[in-house]
Amino acid sequence: MASFDGPKFKMTDGSYVQTKAVDVGSSTDISPYLSLIREDSILNGNRAVIFDVYWDVGFLKTENKKSSWSLSSVKLSTKNLCLLLRLPNPFHDNLKDLYRFFASKFVTFVGVQIEEDLILLRENHGLVIRNAIEVGKLAAKALGTLVLEYLGTRELAHRVLWSDLSRLDSIESKWEEKSPEERLEAAAIEGWLISSVWDQLNE
Repeated sequence: MASFDGPKFKMTDGSYVQTKAVDVGSSTDISPYLSLIREDSILNGNRAVIFDVYWDVGFLKTENKKSSWSLSSVKLSTKNLCLLLRLPNPFHDNLKDLYRFFASKFVTFVGVQIEEDLILLRENHGLVIRNAIEVGKLAAKALGTLVLEYLGTRELAHRVLWSDLSRLDSIESKWEEKSPEERLEAAAIEGWLISSVWDQLNE
């Protein structure tokens, strides 16, 4: 039975985020993990899944050397769980469970600076997220502060929550030297922060 059996990280409010990193192969079944993420979003009462995507960028052998974007990993978070899916390169478009998950109208996918990612997902992989919300835009409108729309995860969380981000700062400094577990911790903190921002905006 699938479970989030990776490291557990304590957040600033005393709660814990349980993690799982999965190297996805052609036969890997990710559906149980996606189900757990969806169930936790429902239990949290907001049906929100925080997501982020990461890309590999190559160049096609054409006259104009057109760039080629390939999805390399996906991060999905709730207030209690963080799932990191490391995808194969080249990405094979056989991740039907992931496609169906993103297409669900019963989940609200919340992200920071996601507009370009949504376009790239559709154009490069035919992957459509039906119910996506840019949390920075929502925060800018709700709080009457236009600049929030243009901030990244760390800055947005700081402006909305006034959280202590020293732990995240220490991980992100010299990122290339950090261990996989430290990077997973950063992913868990970022997901938890944006989930907290979302909760605050919906109070």
